[in-house]
Amino acid sequence: MTPDLTSKTGGSQEPVQIVHLSTPSTYSMADEWYGFVTPSHFWIKWRFACIRKLLPKKYEWGTILDVGCGNGVVGQQIKSHYGIEASGCDLNEAALRTISMGYNKLYFYNIHQRNAEFEGYFSTILLMDVLEHIDKPVEFLEAASYHLSPGGKIIINVPAIQLLYSKYDVIAGHVKRYRLTTMANELTKAGFHVECAGYWGLSLVPLLLIRKLVLNFYREENIIEIGFQPSSHLMRQLLNLLMFIETRLFTRTPIGSSLVVIATKTIPANK
Repeated sequence: MTPDLTSKTGGSQEPVQIVHLSTPSTYSMADEWYGFVTPSHFWIKWRFACIRKLLPKKYEWGTILDVGCGNGVVGQQIKSHYGIEASGCDLNEAALRTISMGYNKLYFYNIHQRNAEFEGYFSTILLMDVLEHIDKPVEFLEAASYHLSPGGKIIINVPAIQLLYSKYDVIAGHVKRYRLTTMANELTKAGFHVECAGYWGLSLVPLLLIRKLVLNFYREENIIEIGFQPSSHLMRQLLNLLMFIETRLFTRTPIGSSLVVIATKTIPANK
């Protein structure tokens, strides 16, 4: 038996139906972050530009599960650029209820539950800035692998460079920031083979060092807005310019504020 993934969007702006498969549980994520996350945000555009450079326009996505899809910004970007809809799952029902496009099905679902209908069903799994919130990432990757067909791909983005770990990361619910070697080791233990990996956001590194210092002077309730949202129109223009320059000069950089990885499922994670 396969899950019902029939499209429910059909161009409508009505919220996508949410299928409840799990009971409510805690999650490590600052809800206010979703108030600033839109497809027009410079960082969201930058992240997707890096994904696009690694995956050609004719990339065969197959069936997609966007794990930790939040308010659905990634699904909107994939639908707009590649013309395909994903399925999404999250444990934040309030965020799921804001989604009106880009997904054919939404699940209130904990992947550790390993629903039998999903075993090996998906061709591509997305973990877009999810893994850094997880205390036991190898177990989480093994759970993700359960949902992935043999030879299927997992596409991951995480924050990078522990030196940049700041009050923002703490409030956002980040356990750590990643190094390439750490990510590769975790994926290997979970039964994946890394196809390509690299950093992006080289020009953001000095800005995040400044952010780390500045945020020490602000109260916790203001940290997400100050740490993520550009403070002025001029700053937005500058950050968009940095994105434009860097994404045209580089596919990946020697170091950066984020790390993107594409890996293939090689063996069942439970063997």
